[in-house]
Amino acid sequence: MALSPDIVGMTYEHPEPFVVGREEVRQYAAAVKNQDAAYHDENAAQALGHDAILAPLTFISILGYRAQMAFFEHANIVITDEKLIQAEQSLKIFLPIKAGDVLRCRIRIDSLRRAFGADVLTLKSWIVNQDGETVQEDYTTMAGRTEPDEA
Repeated sequence: MALSPDIVGMTYEHPEPFVVGREEVRQYAAAVKNQDAAYHDENAAQALGHDAILAPLTFISILGYRAQMAFFEHANIVITDEKLIQAEQSLKIFLPIKAGDVLRCRIRIDSLRRAFGADVLTLKSWIVNQDGETVQEDYTTMAGRTEPDEA
């Protein structure tokens, strides 16, 4: 069954804080083949004026994915990740993410439409750090099928 347009405007705050671990940052940077020294070495990050290693710009996708899937479960949005395609994404980065940060994520459904048999959702996410500062804003448009596949 298609999603109800009544979900537009629904918000969700992911209940679990996300602690940015130094080794997790290093592993992520290696996985995405980003060898910038500030993502691996404290001295390189300090040379840039930071007190900890920095996370690559897309590192936040780890928290974003967890929060989005939890939101879908919370809101009874029956789009599973194997039936989900990210169509578009834009990021506004206000502060760097650093090892040791404790991040929280809030999500709002900005729009919903049907196209080609899929529900197309646009979500806005806000990421804040332990000091309540906005670190990043994100818009993600994704398409997914909520109806069962036909045999």
